[in-house]
Amino acid sequence: MNNRKISAAFTALPEGLVKNCVVEVNGKGEIISVERNVENLDSCAGVEYFNGILSAGFVNCHCHLEYSYVKGMISPGGGLGKFISNIIDIKYNRPIAENDKIEMAAKYDKVMFQNGISAVGDHNNNDYVTDIKRNSDIYYHTFVELYDADNQDSESTFYDGVKRAETQRELGLTTSVVPHATYTLADDLVAMIGGEKETSKGDINGGILSTHFLESVKLGGENEVDRMIGAINNQHDSVLLIHSIYAKKEDIEKAKNKFGDKLTVAPCPLSNLFIEERLADYKMLIESGVRIAFGTDGLSSNEKLSIIDEMRCVQDNYSDIKIDTLLKWATLNGAEALCINSWAGSIEIGKRPGLVILEDIDLQTMKITSESSVTRLV
Repeated sequence: MNNRKISAAFTALPEGLVKNCVVEVNGKGEIISVERNVENLDSCAGVEYFNGILSAGFVNCHCHLEYSYVKGMISPGGGLGKFISNIIDIKYNRPIAENDKIEMAAKYDKVMFQNGISAVGDHNNNDYVTDIKRNSDIYYHTFVELYDADNQDSESTFYDGVKRAETQRELGLTTSVVPHATYTLADDLVAMIGGEKETSKGDINGGILSTHFLESVKLGGENEVDRMIGAINNQHDSVLLIHSIYAKKEDIEKAKNKFGDKLTVAPCPLSNLFIEERLADYKMLIESGVRIAFGTDGLSSNEKLSIIDEMRCVQDNYSDIKIDTLLKWATLNGAEALCINSWAGSIEIGKRPGLVILEDIDLQTMKITSESSVTRLV
Protein backbone atom coordinates (compact mmCIF):
# COMPACT_ATOMS: atom_id res chain seq x y z
CA MET A 1 0.00 0.00 0.00
CA ASN A 2 1.34 3.42 -0.97
CA ASN A 3 2.22 6.22 1.43
CA ARG A 4 -0.35 8.96 1.93
CA LYS A 5 0.20 12.67 2.51
CA ILE A 6 -2.64 14.29 4.44
CA SER A 7 -3.33 17.89 5.37
CA ALA A 8 -6.22 19.86 6.82
CA ALA A 9 -7.15 23.41 7.80
CA PHE A 10 -5.66 22.61 11.21
CA THR A 11 -3.61 19.69 12.47
CA ALA A 12 -3.67 18.73 16.15
CA LEU A 13 -0.01 18.35 17.11
CA PRO A 14 1.37 17.98 20.64
CA GLU A 15 2.05 21.71 20.75
CA GLY A 16 -1.51 22.58 19.71
CA LEU A 17 -3.44 23.28 16.52
CA VAL A 18 -1.15 24.04 13.59
CA LYS A 19 -1.91 25.37 10.09
CA ASN A 20 -0.11 24.42 6.89
CA CYS A 21 0.98 21.00 8.08
CA VAL A 22 1.38 17.81 6.01
CA VAL A 23 1.41 14.39 7.67
CA GLU A 24 2.75 11.39 5.75
CA VAL A 25 1.85 7.83 6.73
CA ASN A 26 3.00 4.54 5.30
CA GLY A 27 0.85 1.53 4.45
CA LYS A 28 1.01 0.28 8.04
CA GLY A 29 -0.39 3.53 9.41
CA GLU A 30 2.96 4.66 10.82
CA ILE A 31 3.70 8.37 10.66
CA ILE A 32 6.92 8.81 8.69
CA SER A 33 7.04 12.59 8.37
CA VAL A 34 5.39 15.73 9.74
CA GLU A 35 6.03 18.91 7.76
CA ARG A 36 5.14 22.24 9.35
CA ASN A 37 4.74 25.64 7.69
CA VAL A 38 4.34 24.17 4.22
CA GLU A 39 4.17 26.97 1.64
CA ASN A 40 1.79 26.86 -1.32
CA LEU A 41 -0.03 23.90 0.15
CA ASP A 42 -2.68 24.03 -2.57
CA SER A 43 -0.09 23.31 -5.22
CA CYS A 44 1.64 20.43 -3.40
CA ALA A 45 1.32 17.28 -5.46
CA GLY A 46 -0.28 14.21 -3.95
CA VAL A 47 -1.57 15.87 -0.77
CA GLU A 48 -5.08 14.96 0.38
CA TYR A 49 -6.59 18.12 1.85
CA PHE A 50 -9.53 18.25 4.28
CA ASN A 51 -11.40 21.32 5.52
CA GLY A 52 -11.39 20.40 9.16
CA ILE A 53 -9.07 19.36 11.98
CA LEU A 54 -6.69 16.44 11.48
CA SER A 55 -6.20 14.51 14.71
CA ALA A 56 -4.71 11.35 16.07
CA GLY A 57 -7.23 8.60 16.71
CA PHE A 58 -9.21 8.93 19.93
CA VAL A 59 -8.73 6.98 23.15
CA ASN A 60 -11.82 5.84 25.06
CA CYS A 61 -10.59 5.20 28.59
CA HIS A 62 -13.77 3.63 29.92
CA CYS A 63 -16.27 1.39 28.18
CA HIS A 64 -18.36 -1.73 28.81
CA LEU A 65 -18.47 -3.31 25.36
CA GLU A 66 -20.19 -6.41 26.77
CA TYR A 67 -23.29 -4.36 27.65
CA SER A 68 -23.91 -3.17 24.09
CA TYR A 69 -27.02 -5.38 24.00
CA VAL A 70 -28.60 -3.23 26.73
CA LYS A 71 -28.84 -0.23 24.38
CA GLY A 72 -32.22 1.49 24.74
CA MET A 73 -33.44 -0.79 27.55
CA ILE A 74 -32.94 1.68 30.41
CA SER A 75 -34.54 5.12 30.79
CA PRO A 76 -32.31 8.03 31.81
CA GLY A 77 -32.33 9.62 35.25
CA GLY A 78 -33.06 8.36 38.71
CA GLY A 79 -29.50 7.98 39.96
CA LEU A 80 -26.99 5.19 40.15
CA GLY A 81 -29.00 3.01 42.51
CA LYS A 82 -31.90 2.85 40.09
CA PHE A 83 -29.54 2.24 37.19
CA ILE A 84 -27.89 -0.73 38.92
CA SER A 85 -31.32 -2.17 39.77
CA ASN A 86 -32.22 -1.98 36.09
CA ILE A 87 -29.00 -3.76 35.08
CA ILE A 88 -29.69 -6.54 37.59
CA ASP A 89 -33.25 -6.89 36.35
CA ILE A 90 -32.12 -7.17 32.74
CA LYS A 91 -29.39 -9.65 33.63
CA TYR A 92 -31.58 -12.03 35.64
CA ASN A 93 -35.15 -11.47 34.51
CA ARG A 94 -34.81 -10.66 30.82
CA PRO A 95 -32.44 -13.31 29.50
CA ILE A 96 -30.88 -12.64 26.11
CA ALA A 97 -29.12 -15.26 24.00
CA GLU A 98 -25.33 -15.00 24.13
CA ASN A 99 -25.13 -14.93 20.33
CA ASP A 100 -27.30 -11.80 20.34
CA LYS A 101 -25.01 -10.21 22.92
CA ILE A 102 -21.97 -11.07 20.83
CA GLU A 103 -23.60 -9.68 17.70
CA MET A 104 -24.31 -6.32 19.37
CA ALA A 105 -20.81 -6.09 20.85
CA ALA A 106 -19.24 -6.87 17.46
CA LYS A 107 -21.38 -4.21 15.82
CA TYR A 108 -20.36 -1.48 18.25
CA ASP A 109 -16.71 -2.46 18.19
CA LYS A 110 -16.84 -1.55 14.49
CA VAL A 111 -18.89 1.58 15.25
CA MET A 112 -16.25 2.80 17.70
CA PHE A 113 -13.51 2.29 15.13
CA GLN A 114 -15.45 4.24 12.49
CA ASN A 115 -16.09 6.94 15.12
CA GLY A 116 -12.33 7.46 15.24
CA ILE A 117 -11.56 5.49 18.40
CA SER A 118 -8.21 3.72 18.21
CA ALA A 119 -7.89 2.41 21.77
CA VAL A 120 -10.30 1.45 24.55
CA GLY A 121 -10.03 0.68 28.25
CA ASP A 122 -12.78 -1.91 28.57
CA HIS A 123 -14.21 -3.00 31.92
CA ASN A 124 -15.12 -6.63 31.62
CA ASN A 125 -17.27 -9.02 33.66
CA ASN A 126 -18.00 -11.59 30.94
CA ASP A 127 -15.61 -13.13 28.46
CA TYR A 128 -17.94 -13.53 25.46
CA VAL A 129 -16.40 -10.35 24.01
CA THR A 130 -12.84 -11.72 24.09
CA ASP A 131 -12.69 -12.89 20.48
CA ILE A 132 -14.19 -9.61 19.29
CA LYS A 133 -11.40 -7.68 20.99
CA ARG A 134 -8.69 -10.08 19.80
CA ASN A 135 -9.72 -9.54 16.18
CA SER A 136 -10.58 -5.85 16.38
CA ASP A 137 -8.93 -2.93 14.59
CA ILE A 138 -9.08 -1.23 17.99
CA TYR A 139 -6.48 -1.76 20.71
CA TYR A 140 -8.14 -2.93 23.93
CA HIS A 141 -6.83 -2.96 27.46
CA THR A 142 -9.18 -5.27 29.36
CA PHE A 143 -9.90 -4.42 32.99
CA VAL A 144 -11.09 -7.62 34.69
CA GLU A 145 -13.54 -6.00 37.06
CA LEU A 146 -14.22 -7.68 40.41
CA TYR A 147 -17.18 -7.58 42.78
CA ASP A 148 -17.66 -9.37 46.07
CA ALA A 149 -18.92 -12.84 45.18
CA ASP A 150 -21.70 -14.41 47.23
CA ASN A 151 -20.47 -16.99 49.75
CA GLN A 152 -16.87 -16.62 48.63
CA ASP A 153 -13.93 -15.21 50.55
CA SER A 154 -11.94 -12.26 49.26
CA GLU A 155 -8.85 -14.24 48.25
CA SER A 156 -10.92 -16.67 46.19
CA THR A 157 -12.60 -13.77 44.39
CA PHE A 158 -9.23 -12.15 43.80
CA TYR A 159 -7.65 -15.30 42.38
CA ASP A 160 -10.65 -16.00 40.17
CA GLY A 161 -9.97 -12.57 38.67
CA VAL A 162 -6.26 -13.30 38.36
CA LYS A 163 -7.01 -16.53 36.47
CA ARG A 164 -9.35 -14.70 34.10
CA ALA A 165 -6.70 -12.06 33.48
CA GLU A 166 -4.05 -14.70 32.79
CA THR A 167 -6.34 -16.35 30.24
CA GLN A 168 -6.89 -13.00 28.52
CA ARG A 169 -3.14 -12.37 28.38
CA GLU A 170 -2.50 -15.80 26.91
CA LEU A 171 -4.88 -14.83 24.13
CA GLY A 172 -2.88 -11.67 23.45
CA LEU A 173 -4.92 -9.04 25.29
CA THR A 174 -3.31 -6.64 27.73
CA THR A 175 -5.19 -7.06 30.97
CA SER A 176 -5.25 -6.05 34.62
CA VAL A 177 -7.40 -6.95 37.63
CA VAL A 178 -9.31 -3.98 39.05
CA PRO A 179 -11.96 -3.18 41.68
CA HIS A 180 -15.42 -2.17 40.55
CA ALA A 181 -16.08 0.31 43.37
CA THR A 182 -15.97 0.63 47.14
CA TYR A 183 -19.71 0.05 47.41
CA THR A 184 -19.48 -3.40 45.78
CA LEU A 185 -16.34 -4.65 47.55
CA ALA A 186 -15.21 -5.41 51.09
CA ASP A 187 -12.21 -3.44 52.31
CA ASP A 188 -9.83 -6.41 52.29
CA LEU A 189 -10.70 -7.28 48.69
CA VAL A 190 -10.25 -3.67 47.58
CA ALA A 191 -6.83 -3.69 49.24
CA MET A 192 -5.82 -6.96 47.57
CA ILE A 193 -6.79 -5.64 44.16
CA GLY A 194 -5.26 -2.24 44.86
CA GLY A 195 -2.02 -3.84 45.98
CA GLU A 196 -1.93 -2.48 49.52
CA LYS A 197 -2.65 -5.90 51.04
CA GLU A 198 -0.43 -8.88 50.37
CA THR A 199 -2.29 -12.16 49.78
CA SER A 200 -1.44 -15.40 51.58
CA LYS A 201 0.56 -16.35 48.49
CA GLY A 202 2.58 -13.16 48.74
CA ASP A 203 1.13 -11.55 45.60
CA ILE A 204 0.86 -7.80 45.14
CA ASN A 205 -1.39 -6.64 42.32
CA GLY A 206 -0.06 -4.04 39.89
CA GLY A 207 -0.26 -2.79 36.30
CA ILE A 208 -2.91 -0.29 35.23
CA LEU A 209 -5.70 0.21 37.73
CA SER A 210 -9.10 1.69 36.85
CA THR A 211 -12.04 2.05 39.21
CA HIS A 212 -15.45 3.70 39.41
CA PHE A 213 -15.00 6.64 41.77
CA LEU A 214 -17.32 9.19 43.39
CA GLU A 215 -20.15 8.49 40.97
CA SER A 216 -22.88 8.47 43.63
CA VAL A 217 -23.29 10.22 46.97
CA LYS A 218 -25.77 7.64 48.26
CA LEU A 219 -23.83 4.52 47.30
CA GLY A 220 -20.27 5.72 47.79
CA GLY A 221 -20.61 6.68 51.43
CA GLU A 222 -18.76 9.30 53.41
CA ASN A 223 -15.43 7.43 53.49
CA GLU A 224 -15.30 6.36 49.83
CA VAL A 225 -12.29 8.53 49.03
CA ASP A 226 -10.13 7.26 51.88
CA ARG A 227 -11.19 3.64 51.35
CA MET A 228 -10.30 3.62 47.65
CA ILE A 229 -7.20 5.80 47.62
CA GLY A 230 -5.90 4.08 50.74
CA ALA A 231 -6.30 0.65 49.13
CA ILE A 232 -4.33 1.42 45.96
CA ASN A 233 -0.56 1.33 46.15
CA ASN A 234 1.58 3.85 44.29
CA GLN A 235 3.50 1.17 42.41
CA HIS A 236 0.90 0.91 39.67
CA ASP A 237 1.88 1.99 36.18
CA SER A 238 -1.24 4.13 35.95
CA VAL A 239 -4.33 4.87 38.07
CA LEU A 240 -7.63 5.90 36.46
CA LEU A 241 -10.45 7.32 38.56
CA ILE A 242 -13.56 6.94 36.42
CA HIS A 243 -16.58 9.28 36.54
CA SER A 244 -15.55 11.35 39.61
CA ILE A 245 -18.81 13.27 39.33
CA TYR A 246 -18.83 14.31 42.97
CA ALA A 247 -15.08 14.80 43.36
CA LYS A 248 -14.01 17.92 45.22
CA LYS A 249 -10.70 19.72 45.10
CA GLU A 250 -9.46 18.05 48.29
CA ASP A 251 -10.31 14.60 46.88
CA ILE A 252 -8.25 15.18 43.76
CA GLU A 253 -5.38 16.64 45.77
CA LYS A 254 -5.39 13.57 48.02
CA ALA A 255 -5.19 11.31 44.97
CA LYS A 256 -2.48 13.44 43.33
CA ASN A 257 -0.40 13.39 46.49
CA LYS A 258 -0.38 9.60 46.44
CA PHE A 259 -0.19 8.78 42.72
CA GLY A 260 1.51 11.85 41.23
CA ASP A 261 1.62 11.97 37.45
CA LYS A 262 0.34 8.38 37.21
CA LEU A 263 -3.15 9.69 38.00
CA THR A 264 -5.87 10.28 35.41
CA VAL A 265 -9.45 11.35 36.03
CA ALA A 266 -11.74 10.06 33.28
CA PRO A 267 -15.36 11.19 33.50
CA CYS A 268 -17.91 9.89 30.99
CA PRO A 269 -19.95 13.05 30.34
CA LEU A 270 -22.97 11.68 28.48
CA SER A 271 -23.25 8.67 30.79
CA ASN A 272 -22.89 10.91 33.84
CA LEU A 273 -25.80 13.03 32.63
CA PHE A 274 -27.81 9.91 31.76
CA ILE A 275 -27.50 8.35 35.21
CA GLU A 276 -26.90 11.13 37.74
CA GLU A 277 -27.98 14.13 35.62
CA ARG A 278 -24.73 15.83 36.57
CA LEU A 279 -21.27 16.40 35.11
CA ALA A 280 -17.93 16.29 36.87
CA ASP A 281 -16.56 19.68 37.94
CA TYR A 282 -14.29 20.27 34.95
CA LYS A 283 -13.31 23.75 36.10
CA MET A 284 -11.97 22.31 39.34
CA LEU A 285 -10.27 19.42 37.55
CA ILE A 286 -8.47 21.79 35.19
CA GLU A 287 -7.39 24.05 38.04
CA SER A 288 -6.06 21.03 39.96
CA GLY A 289 -3.68 20.20 37.11
CA VAL A 290 -4.69 16.53 37.06
CA ARG A 291 -4.60 14.64 33.76
CA ILE A 292 -8.12 14.47 32.28
CA ALA A 293 -9.31 11.95 29.71
CA PHE A 294 -12.59 10.77 28.21
CA GLY A 295 -14.69 7.67 28.56
CA THR A 296 -18.00 6.81 26.96
CA ASP A 297 -19.14 4.11 29.42
CA GLY A 298 -21.33 1.49 27.74
CA LEU A 299 -24.55 1.60 25.77
CA SER A 300 -26.53 0.82 28.90
CA SER A 301 -26.05 4.49 29.85
CA ASN A 302 -25.19 6.12 26.54
CA GLU A 303 -26.85 6.33 23.16
CA LYS A 304 -23.52 6.42 21.33
CA LEU A 305 -19.92 5.38 21.73
CA SER A 306 -18.46 8.56 20.27
CA ILE A 307 -15.69 10.71 21.67
CA ILE A 308 -16.62 13.77 19.60
CA ASP A 309 -20.06 13.65 21.21
CA GLU A 310 -18.42 13.54 24.64
CA MET A 311 -16.28 16.53 23.65
CA ARG A 312 -19.36 18.40 22.44
CA CYS A 313 -21.15 17.68 25.72
CA VAL A 314 -18.32 19.21 27.76
CA GLN A 315 -18.03 22.20 25.41
CA ASP A 316 -21.79 22.84 25.59
CA ASN A 317 -21.58 23.01 29.39
CA TYR A 318 -18.12 24.64 29.71
CA SER A 319 -17.90 26.96 26.73
CA ASP A 320 -14.53 28.40 27.78
CA ILE A 321 -12.74 25.04 27.39
CA LYS A 322 -10.91 25.25 24.06
CA ILE A 323 -11.07 22.60 21.39
CA ASP A 324 -7.33 21.94 21.50
CA THR A 325 -7.71 21.12 25.21
CA LEU A 326 -10.60 18.76 24.48
CA LEU A 327 -8.57 17.08 21.75
CA LYS A 328 -5.66 16.52 24.11
CA TRP A 329 -8.00 14.86 26.61
CA ALA A 330 -9.38 12.71 23.77
CA THR A 331 -5.99 11.60 22.45
CA LEU A 332 -2.66 11.99 24.25
CA ASN A 333 -4.05 12.07 27.78
CA GLY A 334 -5.99 8.88 27.20
CA ALA A 335 -2.97 7.22 25.64
CA GLU A 336 -0.84 8.15 28.64
CA ALA A 337 -3.52 6.80 30.98
CA LEU A 338 -3.51 3.44 29.18
CA CYS A 339 0.32 3.47 28.91
CA ILE A 340 0.27 3.32 25.10
CA ASN A 341 1.62 6.79 24.34
CA SER A 342 4.72 5.24 22.73
CA TRP A 343 2.57 4.54 19.66
CA ALA A 344 -0.81 6.22 20.21
CA GLY A 345 -2.33 9.54 21.16
CA SER A 346 -0.47 12.09 19.05
CA ILE A 347 0.75 12.89 15.57
CA GLU A 348 4.48 12.26 15.86
CA ILE A 349 7.01 10.48 13.67
CA GLY A 350 7.22 6.78 14.49
CA LYS A 351 3.76 6.56 16.04
CA ARG A 352 0.76 4.77 14.50
CA PRO A 353 -2.19 6.38 16.31
CA GLY A 354 -4.69 6.28 13.47
CA LEU A 355 -5.73 9.55 11.84
CA VAL A 356 -9.18 11.13 11.87
CA ILE A 357 -10.64 14.32 10.48
CA LEU A 358 -13.10 16.42 12.49
CA GLU A 359 -15.44 17.95 9.93
CA ASP A 360 -18.01 20.75 10.08
CA ILE A 361 -16.13 22.43 12.91
CA ASP A 362 -16.71 26.19 13.15
CA LEU A 363 -13.17 27.17 12.23
CA GLN A 364 -13.81 30.83 13.07
CA THR A 365 -14.80 30.23 16.68
CA MET A 366 -13.04 26.84 16.89
CA LYS A 367 -16.18 25.24 18.28
CA ILE A 368 -17.75 21.84 17.75
CA THR A 369 -21.19 22.34 16.23
CA SER A 370 -24.32 20.20 16.15
CA GLU A 371 -23.27 19.14 12.64
CA SER A 372 -19.68 18.23 13.51
CA SER A 373 -18.62 14.67 12.81
CA VAL A 374 -15.57 12.44 12.55
CA THR A 375 -14.27 10.52 9.54
CA ARG A 376 -11.52 7.96 9.97
CA LEU A 377 -8.73 8.34 7.41
CA VAL A 378 -6.20 5.80 8.69
